[in-house]
Amino acid sequence: MRRLLFYILKILDFICKAFSQHLYMLCIVKAHKIIGTNIIGMPAYIDLSAHIDPSGRLIINQGTVVSVGAVILTHDWSFLCRYLARNITPPNLLKEFNNQAFKPVWIGDFSFIGAGAIVLPGSTIGKYCIIGAGAVVKGNIEDYSIVIGNPAKKIGDTRDPKYKLVE
Repeated sequence: MRRLLFYILKILDFICKAFSQHLYMLCIVKAHKIIGTNIIGMPAYIDLSAHIDPSGRLIINQGTVVSVGAVILTHDWSFLCRYLARNITPPNLLKEFNNQAFKPVWIGDFSFIGAGAIVLPGSTIGKYCIIGAGAVVKGNIEDYSIVIGNPAKKIGDTRDPKYKLVE
């Protein structure tokens, strides 16, 4: 039922986007909260095409931007391949599955997730970070970092005065 309501709100988001950015953001935040995303404050923008998976616990803080085609994952079932390849059944399959498949993601205040970026399960992105377009993030990104690439590597600091501000 929650998933159906999520898709209904996504359709409303599409319609609202043509009329009001504020109304669009209210609807998209409501849609993501319905499926379990923990949103603290109000994000600056979440694109309609972003894939946000809250199944393993996702926290998005205020002022965050999630751009076109960004993917934020909180689950990963690839670990099962290791067991299957060795014909091993873990002794406590359900507990093992939950421990390895679902890992929380935390995105700090006023961070920017670029177009097509992928945030993998268990990642923490600090506040005021820029995640470049197409970057693949795994692990901890410290506050004020600018990261790009696959795997994402730090190339700068958002506080650095050498980066010009828009005037």
